[in-house]
Amino acid sequence: MQLSFEIDPSASISLQTQLIGEISTSITTGRLAAGTRLPGTRALSEQLGVSRNTVLMAFAALAAEGFVEPREGAGTFVSETSPEPTPFGPQAPARKRKSARSDAHPPLFCDFKLEAVDPDLFPTAVWRRLMMRRIQSSDFNLTKVGDAEGSLDLRRSLCRFLGASRGMRVSPEQILIVSSIQQATNVVGQMYVAPGSPVIVERPGCSLIAPIYARAGADIVPVATDADGLQVDLLPERRNALVAVTPERQFPMGCTMSAARRGALLDWAECQDAHVFEVDFDSDFYYEGSPKPALQTLDRHGRFIYAGSFALTIGPGLRIGYLVVPPTLVEQALEALRLLDHAYPCQTQGAPWLDQAVLCDFLDSGGYDKQLRRLRKAYMERRDALVQSLQQHFGSCDLLGTSSGTHLIWRLPAHMHDAPKCQALARTVGVTVNTMQLETVTGSEFLPDWNRYLLLGYADLQPETIRTAMERLAGVLN
Repeated sequence: MQLSFEIDPSASISLQTQLIGEISTSITTGRLAAGTRLPGTRALSEQLGVSRNTVLMAFAALAAEGFVEPREGAGTFVSETSPEPTPFGPQAPARKRKSARSDAHPPLFCDFKLEAVDPDLFPTAVWRRLMMRRIQSSDFNLTKVGDAEGSLDLRRSLCRFLGASRGMRVSPEQILIVSSIQQATNVVGQMYVAPGSPVIVERPGCSLIAPIYARAGADIVPVATDADGLQVDLLPERRNALVAVTPERQFPMGCTMSAARRGALLDWAECQDAHVFEVDFDSDFYYEGSPKPALQTLDRHGRFIYAGSFALTIGPGLRIGYLVVPPTLVEQALEALRLLDHAYPCQTQGAPWLDQAVLCDFLDSGGYDKQLRRLRKAYMERRDALVQSLQQHFGSCDLLGTSSGTHLIWRLPAHMHDAPKCQALARTVGVTVNTMQLETVTGSEFLPDWNRYLLLGYADLQPETIRTAMERLAGVLN
């Protein structure tokens, strides 16, 4: 690391004094944060064009003043506590007068957060073995870039996976590899959204989609959902609209769109010359029955676009998702993807080719199917622990979304506090629960009794933690 310092050999102040001043000022103004490792004395002397002895003496003076601390064998680091206050950095909280009553929350014991991933369930050994096999292959080259549409081998593997799991008959040419569902949403926006374009979204629904299209000037049209998903009979007459839906497991309510509404949505799209953007967050986690075929399987006129990812099954850090488009839209989608993530046609980037190659091997070897079975077993055990604990402490509970996904919805009985009050009480015993006003949810006003619902995620919680948390909740909610 090179430091942004200016040393003037012609100045009347010695070089050592100038260096001490530059470093101490950088520390007290917050430009050099506590714990930052400074360059070695030889490297810094070469950078500044001064003798190493000058740097050694400056470091010694700074250490004596408490600005830095040398660590044997590791180097010189900015001290954790500066001898002077940091005027531009975060200030230490003022001490409060002690009182008999404290409003501070206890330490967090259990967080029922949504869309969580348990890192302990990541297939570390298998992934490491597959990655090492790729690295040791004769064609390994970490500097190479891939095609804009993604690895052909991975796209072929996805064709097989989507055919078996979602009933989709697609060719590799119809699949584009993206970094996430968010990027897929942006690609679709590049294709269909312009100032004034009608975009229909679910309410309540995911807070991710509408803001992306609103920034492009779209006319956002919210449509309410119910126990069967998007209320298709409420869809307005809007020519050339884009409608974004989560039919397999509506977010956040956890319901599946009925067959009748799927057919009605198809008819509406054809009548309005509209396109449907099907967002699939977590259809891989079905505990009762099987997921329905994707909406894309009903498509007769190239109006349905499908997006999925591996964020919840492998982990969001993998940064690999996919977009399935009708054959007639492939070139348009590819052009949109290049605009977002590929600066030059001859220097395409996209998801790292090594990650794509390892994921392809993981799919083809059967490792992904094994991982899904492992996750379903673990999540079902955690779901059961949550349902049983709720029933044990609160009696018969009105629960939604229990047959799939990684969170459930508890409709609170009339005799209990409303959801925001329950959320506040839960925090007093170290437990975090979610209401319909969660930052990833939008449109709670479309649900008349939105304040009677609690959202409880369980993917990264052990059953015993869930049981203890429910016992704590019972103590403050009953």
